Amino acid sequence: MFQNWMKKKVEHAFDQPEKQDETMTSTELPDMDYYFMTGEIPGPDEAITTSFNKRLKPFAEKRMRTSILTLHFDANAKERILSFQEKVDIEPTYTRILNLFEHYIIPESGSKRRYSEFILGEVTHSINQAVIPIDETTIRVTTYELPSSPIRYIDQYNEQQQLVKREEYNWEGALRRVQSFVPQTGALYMEELIKGDGDIYMEKIYSGDANKNPVRHINWFKKTGIQTFVKKTDITQQWISTIQSQNDRLKLFIADDRKQDRHLFKIDKPDTAYYAAFVHAAHYKEDLHQLDAEYEELFKHVRKQHVDAVFFRHNEHKEDVEKILGEQLYFYTISSDEEAAWSAPLQHMLENRVRKDELRNYMERTKFVLSDLSSKHHVLHLQLDVKEEMVNTDHVQIDFAGYDRVNGAEIISQTIDENNQVSFPIGHFQTKKNIECNHTKYVDFYIRFQTEEGHEVLQRLEVDGELLTSKPSTVDGWSYQTKQGNYSWKVK
Repeated sequence: MFQNWMKKKVEHAFDQPEKQDETMTSTELPDMDYYFMTGEIPGPDEAITTSFNKRLKPFAEKRMRTSILTLHFDANAKERILSFQEKVDIEPTYTRILNLFEHYIIPESGSKRRYSEFILGEVTHSINQAVIPIDETTIRVTTYELPSSPIRYIDQYNEQQQLVKREEYNWEGALRRVQSFVPQTGALYMEELIKGDGDIYMEKIYSGDANKNPVRHINWFKKTGIQTFVKKTDITQQWISTIQSQNDRLKLFIADDRKQDRHLFKIDKPDTAYYAAFVHAAHYKEDLHQLDAEYEELFKHVRKQHVDAVFFRHNEHKEDVEKILGEQLYFYTISSDEEAAWSAPLQHMLENRVRKDELRNYMERTKFVLSDLSSKHHVLHLQLDVKEEMVNTDHVQIDFAGYDRVNGAEIISQTIDENNQVSFPIGHFQTKKNIECNHTKYVDFYIRFQTEEGHEVLQRLEVDGELLTSKPSTVDGWSYQTKQGNYSWKVK
């Protein structure tokens, strides 16, 4: 009964070519709010400013609301934003550049206390007007590389010439950040952020380790009370979630560099939000299968279906990624910054979401569980249990698939038969080749639902609890383990 229902529903949802062609030929930019995420605020003379200017132009001309979300602390955020807006020459009504601290944290901040422990021993209206002791060996000054040479840092050293504290000032001479160090190792252990009125609105406490020095916790002194975070990413994700909940308009968030992937793709997506990445450069150094570390997060979330689109500046980069992840319906090359280059991929992205949501609804009605595992003559046999009886249809193929945990490359793929069984040679040359090429250590197993058009969704393969206690820990040179109740292989 289930198989007939599924076949009927899938045929209705996916067998509509005329509607698909009509959507795909649309040349209109979707009416959405567009958010480009980057780290630093672009400087007026940097190449990234020119790049953003070109990329934002087609959206601005159509009066689409676009924003550049900048996530890093910058003592001169306000001035840099004004400079950027003048450089790109785009109407600010439709194009904004927003900074995490200036536009989210500071407006919501109260105060811990007013900072008064100035290195120079007094509070000045502008540090650039202060008299710096020339012969003081415990105080050193660093200036900005600007014609006016305003003071950027004032560093304090102890008698052993070990750095104790650093005060950071903006171009106007106002204090914006104070950093305290462990004298013996030089490791940062506390960072205090200062508002324009001199009040401390946030403090970051570090482990103080000279080698690895992660944040232990962050205290944000809000108007409504203290909010504590354990990771910097948590604050950024809270800001993005706040933006998502402002209204019901469709929103596309594009991570413009790989350092932003960890902020964006881990956030649960509401129905009105789309997540994408823009790839400007190659993902590898020499070996196509050996990822640059910054790309691991993106590849992982592409395979986990958390990404709605990946835009590539160069087609050769797209082709290289496809050698690892296979061809994907939501990979697009944006070779120019014209409206036509963006409109078709964006319309296609919206269409893909509708079709994948339909497919995901079918998948979620069925739960596969690994119930038995055996090996004979170097062939691995898996018996799966499923809640409802079902068979493959002409429109949906259900596969067992294993992916490399780091780069998401497909290592193993096998169609599930009518008895919900999967069998394949463990030492098959293609499997060995995939493992060797990708330097695989762990293979995560999924059930994959895939249509003829190439839409696919994944479901992690769960393990029957009895299987873990009744079976040996190794099978023919491989060992299996669970992570949160799912099935994985550890390559020996």
